[in-house]
Amino acid sequence: MLAPAGFPPAGKLSHSNCGLLPVLLLCAVTAWSQTAPHRPPIVSMAASSAKPAADTPPSAYYKFITIGPPGSPYAVADGINNAGMVTGYYEDSNSVFHGFVWQNGVFKTVDYPGATYTYLFGTNNLGMAIGYYGDGTTNHTVEYSVQSATWIALPDIPNYSQNEGYGINDAGVAVGNAFSSGAAVAWIWDPVTRLYSFLAVPGAAQYSTSPSGLNDKEQVAGYFADANGMYHGFIEQGGAYTTIDVPGATETYPDGINNKGTIQGQWDNADYTAQGFLITGAGQFFAVDYPGPEMTAIVGINDRGDLSGGYWAISGGPVSAFVAILQ
Repeated sequence: MLAPAGFPPAGKLSHSNCGLLPVLLLCAVTAWSQTAPHRPPIVSMAASSAKPAADTPPSAYYKFITIGPPGSPYAVADGINNAGMVTGYYEDSNSVFHGFVWQNGVFKTVDYPGATYTYLFGTNNLGMAIGYYGDGTTNHTVEYSVQSATWIALPDIPNYSQNEGYGINDAGVAVGNAFSSGAAVAWIWDPVTRLYSFLAVPGAAQYSTSPSGLNDKEQVAGYFADANGMYHGFIEQGGAYTTIDVPGATETYPDGINNKGTIQGQWDNADYTAQGFLITGAGQFFAVDYPGPEMTAIVGINDRGDLSGGYWAISGGPVSAFVAILQ
């Protein structure tokens, strides 16, 4: 799974009664207001065997483009909007992380002024990206307007030194996590009231709920850990939660949902080989992978169905950012 280091998967939880549907496991429950998130990595480098050599049919409908600065050991295309603008982050040769914007073949590094490091994650259709910057001690959630090249700081959550924004919709509603020593919260930001609300999957392990993205219907996608430390996906809307497991997956990591209700993310099989997936609003499941033997994480999707993410070799080595354009 891909991610800033320092947040190993943690958390214990028990899975409640759910019904198995033909494509994925869905379990609707009522929300409760306990806070407890944790952002696990997005890409795991370990796998004991390769994925099947043949790419899944849906991959054939995409044109895959590798983006990012040459020589970067770690780059992830995290968000893509309807105009094809991509936001993400990469590591340079000095192990420093920077945000970036890519569109129509043009790559631009974006750094918060004076910050030690900058991460950009999701973006909306107005060209507003969300992420965070830090100095090695504290992190602060920020929004970045690509058009005006200006920054907007969200208020830090009191008593949490690590504030990180992951997804933003066209209304400016945003989701993320905040961490402190021994505690964490998953949050939703309301730009009208300028207040945070908090969420946690009912019964989820403490500090394991991680919201990744949301659409304009305020359907939030993310993941959480169970009692055995295994991760499952969820969708939250209006205080109700639906649990999502890709059929046959050891772990499921949804990373967002577009306005058509298509969920995208990464799933790991029994050998912890990672593959990208799509689940349509009608409940159809598709595996979508970067061509070849690489492992894949689908991290962003727009309403047209174009994708963004990262891929890496089974044997290790660099993580590379990509865009997949639907043909």
